[in-house]
Amino acid sequence: MIVHCTPQSTSHIYHHHHHHDRASRTREKSVGVEMWSGPCGWGLKVLPCLHPSTPLVNEGLMLQDTGPHLPGPGEGLALTVLNQRSGSLIFHKVFSVGRYWAHWFDLEWHLHHTAPGRVVVVAIAAAGTYGLRSASLTLAALGSVLVAHLPPHAHWTWVFIKGGRTISEAAITHAQLPHHAHAVLPLSLLPYPPTPTSATRWQYCASHGAMGGLCDEVAPDPVPLATPPPVALPAVPVVVTAGNRHQYLYHTLTTLLTTPGANRHNFHVVLGDAPPSTTQLLRLLHLNFTTLHVHGHHNHKLFRYYRQVFNFIATTFPNAPAAILLDEDVEVSPDFFSYFSQTLWVLHRDPTLYCINAHSATGVTRHAFQPQRVLRGNVQVQWGYAVTLDFIREALHAWPDEDKVNNIVIYDYWLYKNVRHGRECVFPEVSRTLHYYGSSTNADAYTAEIAFFDKPLLNASGVPLLDVERLLLPTWKQDLVYNISHAMLLTNRPCTPNFLPKPLDNRRNYVFYYRLDEDKAGGMPDPTQSLHLHECLGAWSLSDQGQHRGITILALNAHTQLYLVGVPYSSYSHLRPPDLTPWDVNAIPEEEFRVVEENSIGSRKSKPIFANSNVTLDQIIHILFNSGRKP
Repeated sequence: MIVHCTPQSTSHIYHHHHHHDRASRTREKSVGVEMWSGPCGWGLKVLPCLHPSTPLVNEGLMLQDTGPHLPGPGEGLALTVLNQRSGSLIFHKVFSVGRYWAHWFDLEWHLHHTAPGRVVVVAIAAAGTYGLRSASLTLAALGSVLVAHLPPHAHWTWVFIKGGRTISEAAITHAQLPHHAHAVLPLSLLPYPPTPTSATRWQYCASHGAMGGLCDEVAPDPVPLATPPPVALPAVPVVVTAGNRHQYLYHTLTTLLTTPGANRHNFHVVLGDAPPSTTQLLRLLHLNFTTLHVHGHHNHKLFRYYRQVFNFIATTFPNAPAAILLDEDVEVSPDFFSYFSQTLWVLHRDPTLYCINAHSATGVTRHAFQPQRVLRGNVQVQWGYAVTLDFIREALHAWPDEDKVNNIVIYDYWLYKNVRHGRECVFPEVSRTLHYYGSSTNADAYTAEIAFFDKPLLNASGVPLLDVERLLLPTWKQDLVYNISHAMLLTNRPCTPNFLPKPLDNRRNYVFYYRLDEDKAGGMPDPTQSLHLHECLGAWSLSDQGQHRGITILALNAHTQLYLVGVPYSSYSHLRPPDLTPWDVNAIPEEEFRVVEENSIGSRKSKPIFANSNVTLDQIIHILFNSGRKP
């Protein structure tokens, strides 16, 4: 039996349930499903009708203390995917929608990549629906009757067939009480569709869920994936670093292998202690892979892992002109290889550069207009990047055998601080990669949503880049001096509606000077001085990344750019008019600072909005009752 939280477990429940007549049940193979959801946790049992004492699935969470607390591990929305033919569990993950930021995005991603025909069980695991947000629209589109009307403290269970029908849906609006639901689930008797590698493919899909087109029986992806003719970068290895998130990995490989210019013979997946589910997938896709055995935990383990990845590249591809690296949770643009084919040469021509990033360091939606435009600046290697083999060997020479000698164990930031030595990276205005947020060691839900969700991904290929040769430092500096000297000076207060003139003059660029000092540690700009200004304008605000020697370049439209020049830190400070006092966030009046805080991008996005916060059970019943009536 399912564990009951309290004896009053059936009160205040609205239960939406599809019944099947007795004749149909006797004809269909079926299993029993028992669910509960409440403030003390959740539970799911799938019981075969012939042997109900031996559950096929027995998942759940039981909290000992249900008092006020921040949602912990296992609390949120439990998404369970069952094999539609056997009722066995093939995917399970709890999304922390009891917290407001970003987890809804990961939930939407997994719902989208769950194949049609799968049996899906949703249950609120103690934490309520506070952070469900637009995922509720996705769930409603999949057939939920209740989700659009649930208050944030509700508890809810739903069993449905994706693309089909609801089996059972129930909810309770009072957080003090749990609810329980029971249903009979008919199992599919349909055979698997005939496809190449059918036996191996459908055997894999029988035990793995949320795999997208790989396990879609209606419109299955070709296996192995059909790849376009390779046209670019014939000698450049593409290394994908991966682990146990095979759902993400399959999507990444799908976008990568089908991108124009891809050469699957140059692809190599480097695994860190990956489970059989990952290695089986790579064998199914006929891709080369290597497993590295690394000890440790969390970032200490990752720091050692990436050292081994760099060593693997240096050993396996010693004569390659460069290597492209990306992680398992990165989607690439159709222009990914075209972009690298036009930019990689500058790494060998300009010693002041160390990487080519496919991820934009500045291109949130409001500053991403020109797919042809590329920039350079202080950036760490990001999601989808290329470095030369010389840089890899340089990094290995500096990489400590034991990470305890470092106070930095996040490998990309360590490269930025200890190996970069002032060199810059090239990056596009419009991003060629998208980092889809998922739970991982360094995933910060708030930062992901505030800084990364607005980045557009270029959905085009073969885009000719503008003036790549002018990225070389001498011409880049020459162009900057000219553009800033001829730009229209802005003197209005930032973070106010009249900061930028309306309409913009597309014949000229704009420049704004602000106070920026070197930080106390020396060598880097003071991030506290630039933070609010950059936040107001939608630029990266937490560090100097994306800047070039104290200058941030923001696109205002396809023809106009804004130059933010930090004085005196910037080496271009001499371009400031002598009689102009730079805007100083530390010197402005208190009333102006309040305006700055209130109008920053982060502040505007940081105000949680909870749907249905005052809805009652009677209102839900009234809405549902009247929604079925004809006008």
